[in-house]
Amino acid sequence: MIDNIAAEITLPIKSKVQFSRIVFYWAVLTVGFALLWSFILNLLHMSGMIPALSLAGPMILGGISSVLLYFARDHRTLEYDDDGYRVRKGKLDLASHRWSEFKECSVVKDSYGRNRIRVYVDRDGNHFDIESSACGVDPYNLRDFALSRISPRVPEERASNVFTGLERELQRGRAGWVADLNETFRDYQLAGEVFPLIARGSTRPKGFLLSRFIAFTIMPNYNVCMYVDRLDSGKDAKGQILRLIRIVETQRDQKDIKWSWLLLLGDGEPPELAGRLIKEFGNKDVGIGYVNILTGEMLTSANQLGRSMFNQMRLNHLIRDLRKRKYLSS
Repeated sequence: MIDNIAAEITLPIKSKVQFSRIVFYWAVLTVGFALLWSFILNLLHMSGMIPALSLAGPMILGGISSVLLYFARDHRTLEYDDDGYRVRKGKLDLASHRWSEFKECSVVKDSYGRNRIRVYVDRDGNHFDIESSACGVDPYNLRDFALSRISPRVPEERASNVFTGLERELQRGRAGWVADLNETFRDYQLAGEVFPLIARGSTRPKGFLLSRFIAFTIMPNYNVCMYVDRLDSGKDAKGQILRLIRIVETQRDQKDIKWSWLLLLGDGEPPELAGRLIKEFGNKDVGIGYVNILTGEMLTSANQLGRSMFNQMRLNHLIRDLRKRKYLSS
């Protein structure tokens, strides 16, 4: 924690007024002021048109008080620059940190469907959440900004591409019929390989009331993860797949991941040996899929997890849709 960060650097302020919160305060305060004013009028035995019109006073007073109360208690500001960030709520400082304190960051979807940034002090260990959406900051842009400061090899501005579109669709629940992939990483390094996208979560989806109760009582709570990478079109494509499978299986054993998916993207048909390896892969805990970005055609392993990438997630249709929209480059 850095208490004097504001004194050392000047940070741009990003914030968003939550008008719904102000309206809530206004309704409660207006009712309270109106009841109090009506009680005073009854004590004074006043009636008629003028006392009735005077009830506009509590409404105006409630409006002014609600704005002041909101900015004193609830208004969030997120201040950040190349060195670090600070989060404030009302007049209180909630957190101040430098980017150099962190090893990794991700976009996380909470149980209410809101996205926030998660910055890790240790990889997969201690972390802090930044509620960027409450401050009016796009979580994906902030994640890319923070990641470029944490890992200098990552560009600050990321062009729209198939990985960007895929990440956003997974966060929106593209794999919801199979798993809740609610945390995504970009340019994630594992055992010497850099995965353009990794998404992880569990098989127990989060919902509201009845759906959450059913998920908690019926659905198994497995840790799951999807690894996304490009497949080289050269002769070593089979060797690349084998290396990636070893990484996936190592992560499965070390982090108790029950189900894993390896999604590979390419600009054409996979090499013959690589395609045969994908079709014949039989590990029941890992599903493999290859999607031709140009055509949307998909090849999957014959196990259940592989077929789920085609049948439930329909990732081939998603890639095809991304090609038709703005995510054209790969």
